[in-house]
Amino acid sequence: MKPRVVEVDWLIGTRRLSEFSPLALISKKLKIRWVMLWEGYTYGPTPGITEALDLLITVLKPKSVLDLFCGSGALSKLAYSKGVKKIVSVDLYPDAALRNLRRCRGVKVVGGDALSYQPGERFDLIVADPPEELIEKLLENLGRLRELFRLGALIWLGPYQRAERNIMLLRGRRMVRTLEAWGDALAVLWKPGLGSRIASALRLLE
Repeated sequence: MKPRVVEVDWLIGTRRLSEFSPLALISKKLKIRWVMLWEGYTYGPTPGITEALDLLITVLKPKSVLDLFCGSGALSKLAYSKGVKKIVSVDLYPDAALRNLRRCRGVKVVGGDALSYQPGERFDLIVADPPEELIEKLLENLGRLRELFRLGALIWLGPYQRAERNIMLLRGRRMVRTLEAWGDALAVLWKPGLGSRIASALRLLE
């Protein structure tokens, strides 16, 4: 079954979503009108990855961002609002992102499998917010992901209370840090020479 596109205001009006929920508040701030609804579950940004991306963009000042599993396009919209000039947003079901990002110049929405997407170029920063069932597959391809970024990457590892296995998969790896923010487990990767700048951003999450 394919997810369907619904309006955030409809979700609030039908009491499927509280207007004070993180998804509703983030959507309002970023002017995200449409989200994907699948089998009663609403796909949208969580506060941990949203704040972490905001801080990383502030510190690293990327000129380009690759947004994998972009969903509604909220994280792409955040990057756009902070002045990133080139953004590619990838999702198997891009309908909501296409609607939310259609007026954002420099943003390209791609419909396709984010796990196998081959951009043919590198980006300054990658953000990946996969469905929980695909996180382990994404981590298995971490080497390929590293080849695609110049500065760093931010990956959602799932709700913190259920992310122990995913965190363990990254233990002992160089230039990787896992952390918890607003109930989200996150992984941050970086290239040599950027450790101190990454640390300065992550301190604001602690």
